[in-house]
Amino acid sequence: MTTAAGLPILRMYTGPGGKTRFAWTVLPLVRKTGLGSVGLFSELFVNENILDNTGDLRIQFAITPLPEGGKGEGPQLAHTAPRKQLVLTLDGSLEFRSCDVVNFDETTRATIGAGDILLAEDLDGSGHAWRFVPARDGQLKPWHRCYVHLGEEYDHFVSLLRPQ
Repeated sequence: MTTAAGLPILRMYTGPGGKTRFAWTVLPLVRKTGLGSVGLFSELFVNENILDNTGDLRIQFAITPLPEGGKGEGPQLAHTAPRKQLVLTLDGSLEFRSCDVVNFDETTRATIGAGDILLAEDLDGSGHAWRFVPARDGQLKPWHRCYVHLGEEYDHFVSLLRPQ
């Protein structure tokens, strides 16, 4: 596996004398290939300490580059979520669409951007597709995201969510 550049993070820690300190650092990531990688349109990166995603922490990072020429369409592959998971968008902006409709409304189309959290739980059915759209600054950007896998032990979390 080749080393990726890493993900910039702000570390907040206890320094000398018990005082809180801050330092920008990089979470080292390695490219994951093979079964379990995102595959056709994204590269999957994981921290080497959680490479196998075992134990209590199941987390992955993915980056989908802009398509050639910087056009916004990107992948049009209809798919369902591979598991219940939170998808934390770190950068980029996307429009998600249901694959089972022709006329879209707020229940069949949604836009997410940096800072938004998507709870993906469409595990069966016709699935969804997405495309790049301009971010808040008007620019098309690669989609940087973090997946937090939710096993059955999180069903209570999902059942507590109510539409706003």
